[in-house]
Amino acid sequence: MNWDCESTQIGTRWLYNPGQMEQASRKPGLIPNRWAAVIGVMLTGFLTAVTVRDAYIHPTRHFYWLFPLDFMLPNWASWLVNGAFYGYLLWLCFVFFRIAQGKERIVVLGCFLGIVLYPIQNLVSTPAAVALQYVEAAGTAVAFLVALDILLRLLVTDDTRS
Repeated sequence: MNWDCESTQIGTRWLYNPGQMEQASRKPGLIPNRWAAVIGVMLTGFLTAVTVRDAYIHPTRHFYWLFPLDFMLPNWASWLVNGAFYGYLLWLCFVFFRIAQGKERIVVLGCFLGIVLYPIQNLVSTPAAVALQYVEAAGTAVAFLVALDILLRLLVTDDTRS
């Protein structure tokens, strides 16, 4: 039961409010409404298109710095800046995963799979790096389908409420 406290001049009285209980049990997560779901579908769709294109059309491996600062910084400083930024991206992956609820976590995992696999692709052989690109493409495709499922469920839920 959920009880609200209401203060009056005479004292405090407690009222039962089931509507507030329904709101309190539902956590918003990353995709709280249909507009956020539309934006999520567009972003994951774009990411899916890019990763599938890279995996199937250009299956070659290239090592790119996140920040190409080789021309103006010493090698150790470039490693430090790129390592710090990569650590920040991993921290963002963790934070978004903690905020996400239910199926949203699958979207977060699929979208950030490329960030997690990035250093591994640069350390393994070319065939293994190509296989990791296929894994990344499959992960983003699953994330896109789950984001589309979340959007469709929100649209159906909004239509039944009207």
